[in-house]
Amino acid sequence: MILIAGASGFVGQALLSDFAAGESNTNGQPQLRALVRREFDAVRLREQGFEAVTGDLIARRGLDTAMRGVTTLVYLVHTLDHDGDVVANDLEAVQNALIAARAAGVHRVIYLGAVAAWEASTSKHLVARWATELAVRQSGLDWTVLRASFIVGAGATRFELMRRLVNRTPLVPLFRWRHTEVEPVALADVVQALRMAIDDGDMTGRVFDICGPERMTFGGVVREWGRSTGKRRLYVPVPAWGEGLGAHLGWTLGRLPRRETRLLLETLRERHVCVDPSRRFPLPQRPMAYRAALEAVLEQERG
Repeated sequence: MILIAGASGFVGQALLSDFAAGESNTNGQPQLRALVRREFDAVRLREQGFEAVTGDLIARRGLDTAMRGVTTLVYLVHTLDHDGDVVANDLEAVQNALIAARAAGVHRVIYLGAVAAWEASTSKHLVARWATELAVRQSGLDWTVLRASFIVGAGATRFELMRRLVNRTPLVPLFRWRHTEVEPVALADVVQALRMAIDDGDMTGRVFDICGPERMTFGGVVREWGRSTGKRRLYVPVPAWGEGLGAHLGWTLGRLPRRETRLLLETLRERHVCVDPSRRFPLPQRPMAYRAALEAVLEQERG
């Protein structure tokens, strides 16, 4: 039994859809269970044919039921939408999950974090991602850590902020993060890496970076979305990081949550690149180029 914690997020939903498509790398389809926080999401997933359990990692609610019979925990949880300190919240959530996992006899945990996460980051979210990774690696369970760069996919808050700003205003501010280097990675490649890590026990005890094949600035990422959609926009450099204003614009133009948007914009002060080529995830094919990843999003919109 595989438990996907954080199954209502955009990566979790894509992973479940990939399993549902029947493209399994193993003999037969594994049993899946989704752990979500809201009963609304659980009902929706059950209607799609998935087993879903409602629980809250911080409140330690529903964890015994969720972990029962589980051998592999896929941990996709963050606490950006919780009040309070994001580092403390993320640590509380992962520690409660790992305690419940050990008590239930779970064998291994696969964690999806961030390639830019490190202990001295100025971003609280990245410090929280680093602390969560450390907790997983010290859990006493078999573990595999995947660390993703900027993910190109519908539903990702940073991607949605970029898309909605460019789509809905002719004047697009490019704050200091326009100089930040990223290696944008397609959501499909992240999902494939997760599937491979789930299926391959030889990846236990290793850390991998999931990054795209191109290194570019985040300003270039934004401009390329405009070009791919045929939007003629005026891009205005702004000499500030602009997390507060960016979060306000995200809410005003795209109804994106202010707190989550601001915390994610803070992460753009760090480079989202793979600094050690030996840690790149061994996908069987070249990762999708950024323009191709954008085309996949546009095709999904048209479909």
